[in-house]
Amino acid sequence: MVKLIASSLTVLLLTIAAVKAQINIAAYPTVNEVPAINSPEVVAWLKEIDLTGAPKFPLNKGAPPLCPIPAIPDECRWTCDGCAGDDITACAAPNTWGLTFDDGPSVNTPTLLDFLKTNKLSASFFIIGSNAIQYPETLKREVQEGHHLASHTWSHHALTTLSNEQIVAEMKWTEKAVMEATGLRMKYMRPPYGDINNRVRFVLKKLGYIPVDWTGDDYDTNDWKIADKKMTEQQVIANFTKSLDKYVASDKAKGFYCLEHDVNKFVVDAALKLLPLGIQRKINFASVAGCENDAQPYQLGSTAPMPTLPGVNPTTPGQPSPSKGAPGGGSTASPTVLPSKTGNGASAMAASGLFAAAAAAAAIILA
Repeated sequence: MVKLIASSLTVLLLTIAAVKAQINIAAYPTVNEVPAINSPEVVAWLKEIDLTGAPKFPLNKGAPPLCPIPAIPDECRWTCDGCAGDDITACAAPNTWGLTFDDGPSVNTPTLLDFLKTNKLSASFFIIGSNAIQYPETLKREVQEGHHLASHTWSHHALTTLSNEQIVAEMKWTEKAVMEATGLRMKYMRPPYGDINNRVRFVLKKLGYIPVDWTGDDYDTNDWKIADKKMTEQQVIANFTKSLDKYVASDKAKGFYCLEHDVNKFVVDAALKLLPLGIQRKINFASVAGCENDAQPYQLGSTAPMPTLPGVNPTTPGQPSPSKGAPGGGSTASPTVLPSKTGNGASAMAASGLFAAAAAAAAIILA
């Protein structure tokens, strides 16, 4: 019996090792730190783009960075003076919640994916590269289930505090990690803290990225404040309920992008309670690709086939949902809007295929 148990545990551990080995973490920069700009990879990436002509502004300080007083002319800094430049700030589809989650993937992301799958919702996930290399299987699942991947930089440092070369390193390492996991080269991005100005926009455009902000303070859920004990979950829900009611009372000519996260249990638990509020108010849901009706939501150079994402014509949950590659088709079953009862650890194991190994181990033991 002891040998059988040991053998079974070996199977399980080997399975875990196989999952983690799919990306060689040692080949990437230190997680959560700004990558060096003198590495062979970054030097090569810098040779591919021309950064001459980039606007020159003083580098900012802080996380999130402090706003200069008075504002610097022509900087067009979204977080400080509300200047969005040509950033995307609202979902182009009417009566639509542009569903976005920042800072993942994490061990908690599978719980959110379970809920989205049950309710036939498609979202955009703004990926941190430092997390991508640790959870490649979650990225694959997101793509397989019709979600859209976008960049949120390597280390979540405020981009106006970084040099042009550091911005390139942040973006390209994240791009490499997601490409290695999924074969897809991201096209959209969200700056950490929403911190962006015309210099940052110049560099991002050279790299082929389109910035996506959120639709103002009313659509920042402030879910991150729960873990910091700056707000309770009840306060987050109450405040966002007011924002949704205000939106429903408007003409809803355009949709909105909401700021949510999937990096810890607190924010995921909040999401499972916030999303039903939109469902109850008959608001449509879509990813950024769906909101912008973008049939090519990734850059050229992707090694995987360009996916056809659901939600290009946003649909209210509970109504017929277009199937991938077959507009107008799909199931008419009404989805369940209650949060999934699957725990975080169980969901994470299920998403990575470890339940199969555990089941095999159990079968050996019982035999």
